[in-house]
Amino acid sequence: MPKRWQDQAAGLRQLVSPPTCRSISLCGGRGDSGTTTLVINLAAALAERQREVLILDEFSGTQNISARLQLSQGFTLEHVLRHEASLADSIVETRHGFQILSIASNPQIISRLNDAEQHWLAAEFEAITEHVDYLLLDTRPMGSTGIPSLSLAADDVVVVLSNRAESLTDAYATIKQLAQDYARRDFRILVNRVESLGEAMALFERLRTVTQQFLGSALQLKLIGYVPEDPLLNRATRLGKTVIEAFPDTEASMAMRQLADVILRWIPPSAGHDSAGHFVHRLVESSRLLQERLHHG
Repeated sequence: MPKRWQDQAAGLRQLVSPPTCRSISLCGGRGDSGTTTLVINLAAALAERQREVLILDEFSGTQNISARLQLSQGFTLEHVLRHEASLADSIVETRHGFQILSIASNPQIISRLNDAEQHWLAAEFEAITEHVDYLLLDTRPMGSTGIPSLSLAADDVVVVLSNRAESLTDAYATIKQLAQDYARRDFRILVNRVESLGEAMALFERLRTVTQQFLGSALQLKLIGYVPEDPLLNRATRLGKTVIEAFPDTEASMAMRQLADVILRWIPPSAGHDSAGHFVHRLVESSRLLQERLHHG
């Protein structure tokens, strides 16, 4: 087929079936779950597969992704909400093929947005994510302030589990709260820092058994993969690099690429969740729900 017809066909497919922007929250806990490192390297693996990726970072200070990659800190969501910067101004570019947007903010501030402010923020978000394929959300673990609002707003929640007792406890607590308070039924489980697939499957079965015993069989837990314990992954982090850049042939790099391939095969989000603007509306609503829960808790 001549190239001009291929280009026209691709354009027609895009008009008929516009690309979706999928939001995926990675939520860890105690027990050295390594969630932030996973987000960084999964973004790099998806970018390597020619996907446009924007990381939404709920952390601030020295623990956020810009600091991990030795990049200058940009504006935060609170700067945007105070009209001190635009969302476009807040994006941090990386040499790894993905972008970072700090969304560290008090849920109370987001929950107070009126309709006009909410639509304005959604429009800003639509503009910067027009060509984005994946939003990867690095969310805070559970704590005294409740579930991170980013996890509530995401299309998919990936619970990161490691072979530590406190990690299993936090993973179960996250699933319980998202299920009981916010009616989420589907959870994807990623096991990190283990020696083998057998160890990963054993940990997953422990979590699934406890979850179904105490929360019921209606909840769906799916193991999406595992990342082996690999000292080169931590060394790459200390160098301010992704493991794919620093050590492309190591076990951790191969695991990240395999995980990216798994995600690329996921069924697209349902209708109504195919817009980055919808993500903002869900973020605002989830922040309101969280504030109501904390107020009445």
